Amino acid sequence: MTPVDTAPEPLELPEELRHELTSRLISRADAESDATLRQVARDLPDLVVDADLRRLTTAVIKASYQSLSTTVLLETTRQDLLLTATEEIVQRLADRGAAADIVESVFLNASRVLVKDVVSTAVEVLPADMTPRVLPPLVDVVLAQLATRHRKTVGAFLEQRQRRQRRSDAAFQARIRSVLDGEVTDGAVASSLLGHPVSSWNLAAVVRTKYDFDEAISGLERRLREALPSGRTLVVNLAEDTAALWVSCQSQPAQQHWAKRILKGKPLVGAFGQPEWGITGFVRTYEQATAAFRVVTASADGPGAADYSEVAPLTFMLHNPEHARRWLKATLGPLASGGEDTERLRFTLRHYLAAGENASVTAEHLYIHRNTVKYRIAQAIGMLPDGLGGHRTDIALALDLLAWIPDAADPEAD
Repeated sequence: MTPVDTAPEPLELPEELRHELTSRLISRADAESDATLRQVARDLPDLVVDADLRRLTTAVIKASYQSLSTTVLLETTRQDLLLTATEEIVQRLADRGAAADIVESVFLNASRVLVKDVVSTAVEVLPADMTPRVLPPLVDVVLAQLATRHRKTVGAFLEQRQRRQRRSDAAFQARIRSVLDGEVTDGAVASSLLGHPVSSWNLAAVVRTKYDFDEAISGLERRLREALPSGRTLVVNLAEDTAALWVSCQSQPAQQHWAKRILKGKPLVGAFGQPEWGITGFVRTYEQATAAFRVVTASADGPGAADYSEVAPLTFMLHNPEHARRWLKATLGPLASGGEDTERLRFTLRHYLAAGENASVTAEHLYIHRNTVKYRIAQAIGMLPDGLGGHRTDIALALDLLAWIPDAADPEAD
């Protein structure tokens, strides 16, 4: 057998035979990936109902054939081309609490199918007098690649499980708290303490999951890695269903609507802070995320996710709900009351003010007729105690507050 970490010897095949063998392996990929996926699904039934995980597994199986075909073309390298996709799968399995031996056996079973097909295809393509000479080194090459891959696969699985266990560890949570409380103020010391690069650009989120806690948090981590490929993530459990997550990058993240990544995860509600630099930024972006999280979770009927920049003024209103309630009613009058008709008027007026009081632009944004906009605006202004007048800023803030917390004016909401 070829040692795992040693590059295999090139296979001495005529070019036309190499081309034929490669073509046969690639053409078999689709059919065999489906068969292998069924085999994997028997050991891990969750794959049957998880379309995204099925897609990833199918991609890995197909990529395995491409990899083995490349091997036959004598372009073998020590780099595992499938590691990234495979790690995504094992992270999902780790989040679901699968055992390491199950993960290993599933991928080894898939490997046996690949080796079997390589052998059978080689027997079909190669002349009989060449098969005894070529087949052993070909199998050695395939097994060497698969052995390396599985060693990394199980290693990635164990690493993911350890990360999940660490974020709920009491000692680790205490270290996080010492940084957030200002007991540790040196960035290098904090980075060493947390095993995470605090002396960088930091972006924090606080999220709550409705179900599948570990899988939902890992899904958000994946989406953030896609947005910030060079970033490193740190997660700590705040409660049974709530977690704080930081992404740290050496370069400043481009401005974007980060909360969209929360909304892509159906079980999640939560909020992001703004990107901030250094250990001070590590704390500040978390405080911003926490403040915005209070806005997002103040009502079950709100949007469900926010960036701090969207709700910053509203975070201060939550410190005194009774004062905010009186201010809402004084500012909006009957327009602060509940009911679908009133909510529709508030919605239209909010967009109208954001559009610079341009009825045509508002109509275009809301996909309604301009006359409908003008009619609703006239109704809404008629319900305001003092009209628009010089109160536009207060009215816009009040409309924002009710858009995020629809029952903020209801005395029974507390």
